[in-house]
Amino acid sequence: MRKTLSAFAVLLAACGTPAYRAPEVPVPSTYSVGSATPAAAEVRTASEDVPTSAVHVSTALATTPFWTDLGDSTLAMLIREAQRANMDVRGAQSRLTSARATRRLASYDLLPTITGTGSTNRQQFSIAQTPGLTSQLPAQQLWDVGFDASWEVDFFGRVGRTVKAQGALAESSEYGLEDVQVSVASEVARTYFDLRGAQRQLAVSQRNAANQRKIVKLTEDRLSAGQGTAFDTERAKSVLYLTLAAAPGLESQIAVDRNRLAVLLGRAPDALPRALLDSGGLLRLPDTLYVGSPGQLVHRRPDVLRAERQLAARSLFVGAARAEYLPRVTLSARAGYAATSVDSLFKRGNSRLLLGPVMTFPLFDVGRVRERVEVAQAGQEEAQAAYNATVLQALEESEGSLVTYDRAHARLAILESAVRSSSRASDLAQQRFEAGLTDLLQVLDAERTLLDAENQLEQGRTAAATALVAVYKAVGGTWPIR
Repeated sequence: MRKTLSAFAVLLAACGTPAYRAPEVPVPSTYSVGSATPAAAEVRTASEDVPTSAVHVSTALATTPFWTDLGDSTLAMLIREAQRANMDVRGAQSRLTSARATRRLASYDLLPTITGTGSTNRQQFSIAQTPGLTSQLPAQQLWDVGFDASWEVDFFGRVGRTVKAQGALAESSEYGLEDVQVSVASEVARTYFDLRGAQRQLAVSQRNAANQRKIVKLTEDRLSAGQGTAFDTERAKSVLYLTLAAAPGLESQIAVDRNRLAVLLGRAPDALPRALLDSGGLLRLPDTLYVGSPGQLVHRRPDVLRAERQLAARSLFVGAARAEYLPRVTLSARAGYAATSVDSLFKRGNSRLLLGPVMTFPLFDVGRVRERVEVAQAGQEEAQAAYNATVLQALEESEGSLVTYDRAHARLAILESAVRSSSRASDLAQQRFEAGLTDLLQVLDAERTLLDAENQLEQGRTAAATALVAVYKAVGGTWPIR
């Protein structure tokens, strides 16, 4: 007896699973934005006029969604509507509902199962089934009603671990919904900024085209007065036509972005919000980013939390699979009445009862249990690798997005200075041309430089705005999740 108990204790210890603990992945204490890297030092040496740092990265966390500080009510309206009506969000909500229902379904295994039964059948035995009789017995009608009950006593935690694993999967679906909401919000913001950038570039092109038409008219007037040449007129026209040629591409991009926003809002492509018909104003890009620390990132970013809950579920499934090595005890009961007629069904002597525990043990089925354990362990290892990869990807994206926004923000100051200088140069060149102090070539060259500077400025504003979206998507910033 003692040897049996000792062997059972050894088996129980071997099948036991240590309590799950969330894995710790080493992360840096701060982000590297603003540090003096060799590349940054080389840039400063090449040009002292290039800003070395344009934004401040704060380890504090923002308390409101980032778009509320941009002063654009249209963007806020679009994101709110997308969170409500986007098809991907609705799909994630359905997956969450399913995961929660699966968890509740698994929890019912902790309770007894009681089912009612009722049957009637007519039977007649053959002579071969009734040895000793020379004639067949008459047919008999049998009525039976009652209930069956069973309850697995979860001595070794197989059912409990399964329920906890399904709970972890439900939590994973919650974070999956948040991840989809973050992705949809960032995609709406990115597309919106791209749309506004294209609208401003089109406005720049149209404004420059208006100025260039004046120059064409001026050259034509000078040619009529015998003070100019046909060469100057044709050259001015070619610059105008090249400016006009940019408009169709920008108009196409505007239409594509509008349609994309409509789909993100769960609408047909042609069902555009009226607020998108105007060009909007300039955004107030922040100089300070409240993004927290890399350590907070691991505990806040939805896809990291989702991967951690997936790992927790797979670890619990391993414990449930190992519990299959151990005996399974089930308390069963069957009770009711059986009679040959409905009238006599509930009379004395027609009751039936079967009550007692049932123990099952995988005596000759250990191979199947072993393979199920191996499958569960492989799933755990895969989930562990996915979690580590998600953390590393989060760190990569957050570092990269912060650097990108910092440099894009710095580039805006340079481009704004370039536009101011180009605008003054264009005005001076036109004044000198009208006074007859220079030829048309300088005017056209100044116009081309101004157009290029203004286009680059608008592209830089769009790039900085989309980089800001990437920052808050990468660090799991404040989003209207709940």
